[in-house]
Amino acid sequence: MSAWFWILAAVIFIVIEITNLAFFALFAAAGALAASVVSAVGGPAALQVIVFAVVALGGLVVLRRPLLNTFGHRRAGALKSGVAALVGQQATVVDRVDRVEVAGRVHARGEDWPAITYDDTPCEPGQVVEVIDIEKTRLVVTAS
Repeated sequence: MSAWFWILAAVIFIVIEITNLAFFALFAAAGALAASVVSAVGGPAALQVIVFAVVALGGLVVLRRPLLNTFGHRRAGALKSGVAALVGQQATVVDRVDRVEVAGRVHARGEDWPAITYDDTPCEPGQVVEVIDIEKTRLVVTAS
């Protein structure tokens, strides 16, 4: 087989890897590049296929797990967005916040949100608080 065949295969595997990010096609691309080197130096087709298989499977078995652990791929849990992403963030009190029925307001991540305190301790405007929970449509905050 021609070295160009293996280089084309490597490019295809790299494109697949970029779209999936699963660290499977990456090793197939490495195997195809290794096979293209064997082809370029005049190795027989059988040796090219063997080198491709050994490099691809070897990388898959030996390197995939450490790469996944290093990059935290699919182990970090669900991505939080919207109001759920505010939990654990800091906010600045805009209007007095306490545990009454009428919520005060805090400014967090570029927006004002209705808020109540967790422990009945009032928070005054300008005070920095931490968002610890969400209760219905209000942020539950505590002095940080």
